[in-house]
Amino acid sequence: MAKQEEPLEEGTGHVVIVEDEVESRKVMSLALRKKGYQVEAFGNGAEAIQYIRANGADLDLVITDLRMPGVDGLTVLRETKAVSDSISVLLVTGYASVENAVEAMKLGADDYLTKPIDLFEFRARVSKLIKTIALNKEVQHLHQRLDEKFGFEQIIGRAPSMLRLFDQIRAVAGTNANVLISGESGTGKELIANALHQNSQKRDQRFLPINCAAIPSEILESELFGHEKGSFTGALSRKIGKFEWAANGTIFLDEIGDMSLDLQVKLLRVLEGREFMRVGGSEMIRINSRFIFATNKNLLEAVKEGSFREDLYYRINVVNLTIPPLRTRREDIPLLANHYLAIFNQEHGKAIERIHPDAMEVLRNYNWPGNVRELRNMIENLVIFCNDKEIGKPNLAPELFRESQKPGAFAIPQGMTMHDLEKEAIYQTLDQVGGNKTRAAELLNIGLRTLQRKLKEYEGGSDEGDDDSE
Repeated sequence: MAKQEEPLEEGTGHVVIVEDEVESRKVMSLALRKKGYQVEAFGNGAEAIQYIRANGADLDLVITDLRMPGVDGLTVLRETKAVSDSISVLLVTGYASVENAVEAMKLGADDYLTKPIDLFEFRARVSKLIKTIALNKEVQHLHQRLDEKFGFEQIIGRAPSMLRLFDQIRAVAGTNANVLISGESGTGKELIANALHQNSQKRDQRFLPINCAAIPSEILESELFGHEKGSFTGALSRKIGKFEWAANGTIFLDEIGDMSLDLQVKLLRVLEGREFMRVGGSEMIRINSRFIFATNKNLLEAVKEGSFREDLYYRINVVNLTIPPLRTRREDIPLLANHYLAIFNQEHGKAIERIHPDAMEVLRNYNWPGNVRELRNMIENLVIFCNDKEIGKPNLAPELFRESQKPGAFAIPQGMTMHDLEKEAIYQTLDQVGGNKTRAAELLNIGLRTLQRKLKEYEGGSDEGDDDSE
């Protein structure tokens, strides 16, 4: 008895079909066009990839045969995900290639079908994927509205690791808890601190950033606590310190890991008693500040080495927010690049329309050791010196080509500890699989509970009750 087809909803979505067999390509294209989808069909992978690179921002789904002459389906999959992880990929394969299709699922494919294709099943799978994409876009739109409410407009990111960070910021912003922001140089720690302040109970008070690494230790104490006239040579008058100046606001101590041990002791007393004396003074000054700290160091390692006090570490690390480095969230690079292109077009009176897809791919593959700050400076430089309507590969600096890295490769910065190496491997894998913890655990060859425990550890939570079984 023939299968009775149930009516499917009319489709809306931009779909690319890659199939070297002419008849199959025509049948699939017609089946989707009849349902209202916008379909572009290609007979080879090379042409399809070129189209995907140029139109990635508007694409929803790529349907590709697994085995094709020349550029095969796995290459189409990799190149599609390199353009945008938000584009879904449906693989079509013969029965003999099912094992390869399952392996491709681990690499990021969203679903697969076996030949000969049942058109009802084909349309149903496409409809399901498109609905999932629409739901994800709705969630992203909601996040965008929340970002505007919470002052995240300048913190650009749609990678799963950034969405997790935004959720954590929203959860902690309204509290008075001490927060430690961890991240490499250039990741935007002060932006996060400012977002926390703007959404706190102290938003109408002062936000005072202080870089502990930029001020010599012998001067930093006076800067923070202030001093009385005659308290030391050169103290010709009383000085109000930063703590007193922002007594009811938010104090952001950046690069806290560079503070001297002597000053760490005095800071600990302030955090415990909410009071201090000016240098050379005798009067206790009460404060009601919120403290946010940031570091690009592994403070636990610093505690073990004796360069950072353990009691201070636990006092400041009530809530830990970790900003992922840019190389672990490559899907955000086009968002950031286009964001800064618009900013610097306006700032420098330029009218550059876009970054060519080939140039954007180079930007995506570069490791960005200076993170978002380096990308921002690079885009400004490109805007200043580009005299064309678009930024192409010839405009790019040579170092972008020398140090580029293929998507999916794992960058290991010099001097990274084993603890941080493990942490980065886990976060990179989570980003590659769209935040799916079960799939990430499988790829990392560890148990799901082990992965969950480690994530709690990285995010400053308790691991009590979690099983370490594999």
